[in-house]
Amino acid sequence: MDIDMAALRLLERERDIPMDVIVPAIEQALLTAYHREDGSLRDARVELDRKTGHVVVWAREEAPVDEEGNRGEPGPEFDDTPSGFGRVAAATARQVIVQRMRDLEDEAILGDFRGREGDVVAGVIQQSSDPRVVRVDFGTVEGILPSAEQVPGSPTPTATGCAASS
Repeated sequence: MDIDMAALRLLERERDIPMDVIVPAIEQALLTAYHREDGSLRDARVELDRKTGHVVVWAREEAPVDEEGNRGEPGPEFDDTPSGFGRVAAATARQVIVQRMRDLEDEAILGDFRGREGDVVAGVIQQSSDPRVVRVDFGTVEGILPSAEQVPGSPTPTATGCAASS
């Protein structure tokens, strides 16, 4: 099975997600997909070649246990990539990449406001299609100011708190 490394490099440039984050996430997701296959071995790992995009599942037989209960040495590693694994693996990799992008974007938004709870921040108030909800533009992120957080009777919405959204 092969993964298009050009697409991953494009994703790295466009979304500013380093390959050192993308590749281990894909390998972990493919290992999970492998373990869901019938006949998979517990002692396995997935290796994604960063140059060619070729994916190999390396597995080894469990170490035998002797009569005294001692575990011996496990067998040598061998290629145990299932046939037809490409379709399942591609779908799994896609899901992992999308989820990882969401996680990184959420972390970037939360990183802007981490440690600023209770601080006064400035933003531009914008009206939304719903008159009870007011949007506040903080520059890098936009927040939603629901009616419960607005000062009652104020002609211009005034914040008592704001929930960030992406």
